[in-house]
Amino acid sequence: MKGLSIIAVILFTLTLLIIFSLAPVDPGAAAVMALVSMLFAIPYSIFVLVKANNLKKPVVNVHEQLLQLGELKDKNIISEYEFDQKKEKLLAKIR
Repeated sequence: MKGLSIIAVILFTLTLLIIFSLAPVDPGAAAVMALVSMLFAIPYSIFVLVKANNLKKPVVNVHEQLLQLGELKDKNIISEYEFDQKKEKLLAKIR
């Protein structure tokens, strides 16, 4: 993923330079380069979006969080009702 990002930055920069250098000389060629750049950018953007959505969520250590909640309840920082609600949310993550 990092390699693709580096490649994308280099290609986009080169394409932008080519477009600006061709625009005064040949506007048609500059438009074609812009189109080629977009044909690369759209699939790349879709790929990165799909890849980012597929990243695994961090593992939640429910046991530690339950212990912390118990300490908060023992210190009267949270009520029994709040403890039960948060405990159910944590337990739902491992089900």
